[in-house]
Amino acid sequence: MCEKNVGPALRLAPLSSRDAAAAAELFRETVHAVNARDYTSEQLDAWAPSGAGPARRLAERLLRQGALGAWDGSALVGFGSLEGADLLDMLFVRRDHQGRGVARLLAGALERDARDRGAHAVQTFASITARPFFERQGYVVLRENVAVRAGMQLTNSRGSCGRGPVP
Repeated sequence: MCEKNVGPALRLAPLSSRDAAAAAELFRETVHAVNARDYTSEQLDAWAPSGAGPARRLAERLLRQGALGAWDGSALVGFGSLEGADLLDMLFVRRDHQGRGVARLLAGALERDARDRGAHAVQTFASITARPFFERQGYVVLRENVAVRAGMQLTNSRGSCGRGPVP
């Protein structure tokens, strides 16, 4: 697919129920720190709300999807997940590990997993912030999209990488 073979010496492994709280915290902190340049504070709060309920729902989603985590020693520094065979649903890297190849490593592993599941193309909905990363990995923007979270509109882009039918 579009994977790049460059990445740090990290340990990749599926997230377990023991990792769920750390992944939810990483998600919230990353959205609020990294995406702040492209979204308002109200949009960030709608996208990544605080509280036990949202954290629990995110943890359940990640475990259902069989999310893949990236560890630097004992610290979870990133994670990604596939929804179904071909949707790269989530890809988040801790703010202090951005630009170190963590996202490339996770995306490559998820793309291989998608290929193993029979996908010919991988889809994603990339935030304004993440769009340049995905374009550098070979994803092509198909169209702009608007997601609604807690009544707030969040612009993102639907992208695809690989060959095959795109819905």
